[in-house]
Amino acid sequence: MITKVLKKSENPSYKRRLASLEGCQIDLKNELLLIFSAFYGALKNYEREIVQTPPESRARGFEASLLNSKMIQSIQEHFPENWKFGKYKRFTLRINGYIILFKKFNQKGLPMNIKTKSVTAISQQLSIPLFDDSTYVAEPILFFGYSKDKFGNIVNPKLVYIDEDQIKWEISRDNISATKTLSIPKEEKVAMPKLRDEIVKKNVSNK
Repeated sequence: MITKVLKKSENPSYKRRLASLEGCQIDLKNELLLIFSAFYGALKNYEREIVQTPPESRARGFEASLLNSKMIQSIQEHFPENWKFGKYKRFTLRINGYIILFKKFNQKGLPMNIKTKSVTAISQQLSIPLFDDSTYVAEPILFFGYSKDKFGNIVNPKLVYIDEDQIKWEISRDNISATKTLSIPKEEKVAMPKLRDEIVKKNVSNK
C-alpha cells in the first residue's frame, strides 16, 4: 500500500485516502483477528485488575481509563512493531496503510470525544498531523472500540470508519471468521461493579 506524504507547507485540509469496507477487509485480513483477540485479552486483564480497587475508592473515569490502558498493553503485545504514541499522547496502531485509534463509542456508535479542531478534522478524514513531525499522510483513520448497554455491560467491539462526521461502515466480530490457531470467544457482557452491591456484600460478610 502506497502512502502519500505531503510537506507541511502544502494544504493542511488535504483529504485522506478513502477507505472502503471491501478494501479494508482485504488489507487487514489477518490483522483484524489479532485486533479482536487483543480486545478480549484486554477485557480479561481488566476484569482481573478492576476488583483490586473497591468501588468507593475509584476516581472519576477510573474504569474507562483502566480498560483503555489494558487495551494499549494488549495491542503493544500483539503488534510490537506497529504501535506509536502521537500528539497529545494519542495511542495509534499504524498498519498496512491504515491508522487505528482506540475509543469508547457513544449510543450513536461514534467515538466519545471532547470537540476540538483536531477531533473534528479526524472525523472528517482531513490530513492533520497526528504525530510530532512535519508531514501530512493520506492514510485513512479507523476507530476500534466498544459500547456499553443500559446495564453498564461492555459490548459490541467493532472497527469503524467515519467521514464527514458520519459512520460510513463498520466491521464487527461477526464479519470476520476465526482460524483454528486464533479463535475469538463468544460475546461476553462485562458489567461495571455497582457501588451499592459491593458495600452490601461487604457488610454481609462482616456479620
